[in-house]
Amino acid sequence: MNFIKSLFSQSNPQQKRVLQRNAAESSILDIQFTQVRLQDIKIITKDLRKLEEILKYQPETINEQFKRCYSFHVILSSDQVQSIEKIVQYFENYQQNYCKQTFQNTKSKTMATQNINQTNMYTNEQKMITVQYQNSMFLNVSDQIQLFEQINQNEKGFMNIYFNYIQRITQNNDIYTSCRFQQYPIQDDAHNRKIQFMWLFKIINLLNFKLSFIPYFQFNFKHKTQNTFIIRDIAYLVYKDCLVEYSFLRNEITDMLESYSSFQIKESLQFYELILIMKEVTNKMNIFYEMRSLFALNSASVRDLKWFTIEKKQMIEIDNYISKIKLLNTSQFKKSLMIQNQKYVMENSQKAFQDSNQLDNSFKKEPTTAKNIKNSNECLYSPINLKLFKIGEHSRQQSRNFKNL
Repeated sequence: MNFIKSLFSQSNPQQKRVLQRNAAESSILDIQFTQVRLQDIKIITKDLRKLEEILKYQPETINEQFKRCYSFHVILSSDQVQSIEKIVQYFENYQQNYCKQTFQNTKSKTMATQNINQTNMYTNEQKMITVQYQNSMFLNVSDQIQLFEQINQNEKGFMNIYFNYIQRITQNNDIYTSCRFQQYPIQDDAHNRKIQFMWLFKIINLLNFKLSFIPYFQFNFKHKTQNTFIIRDIAYLVYKDCLVEYSFLRNEITDMLESYSSFQIKESLQFYELILIMKEVTNKMNIFYEMRSLFALNSASVRDLKWFTIEKKQMIEIDNYISKIKLLNTSQFKKSLMIQNQKYVMENSQKAFQDSNQLDNSFKKEPTTAKNIKNSNECLYSPINLKLFKIGEHSRQQSRNFKNL
């Protein structure tokens, strides 16, 4: 009897093959898995062919997209150089192809949208009427549908910016890897203040981009779905990146607090800007730190965070120092403008003087000889000219007397 039961209980060969195939497949591409096993990520880092298959694979669902990007994120944060180069090369090609496709699609869609807009307006009006009618009849159902759409939009929006973040890591892989070792991408840059500030601002941009994920995490953890498990894993990985970059920024800026008075004017202004931005980043990091129990199964695994702090007295001194620098900078700028105006006036006066000399020189002048002087005196003091001069004076006196009458 048991023998007969065993015959019926045995599965057919096709079912065995399906089970073997599912066991051999990776959790990254398997629909049955909502999360990714770390073992599968280790396998694709060692086998580059399987990594290429995952890179070429086009995901169909949001869960597959999350798992695929999460796998890339884990590899980029590892020390596997060959697999990292593969991912970087893939995203470089993706960026080039994406730019070409968007340029071609914008050309082809401009004519089509003009014709479709009129029909869309009519259909949208009909939809609005039907939706209003349904909402009036089924309020509870409409609320649930609206919530479902919000959850779907939140997951799609987070998926887009998370994919963009993985792309940014590939573009700034030198910064991403150097922060894990708490150093600059190039060791010589540690002694060059200008390049040092450039790297720090780039790290702040990456950190601020990650901190923009917080509203998506808050909404998803409040409204749980099947993708919440993989989003928790992503949040834990993103939080670790934030800790690394934040600690590096904190250490570098605190070291500069002791020698900021020796900076040049431009460097001191950049340093002051770094302090103000770092305060805002600290507030956002505090929100992320308070959320750690939502995405970390064991909150003890998330190490405590040393915060960036400045004493109130020291901050007042920095504010006063920067205000003096700005005042001196503006006064020097005004002096430079005044000097330029004075130079401009002097140059114009010299040009005018030269032009007048050129005009005077353009007329022909007779030589001042004794004969010419005698002729001029005779013309002035001749009896005829004196008589005319007296007649003129007599006429002026009469006109004055007439006015007095």
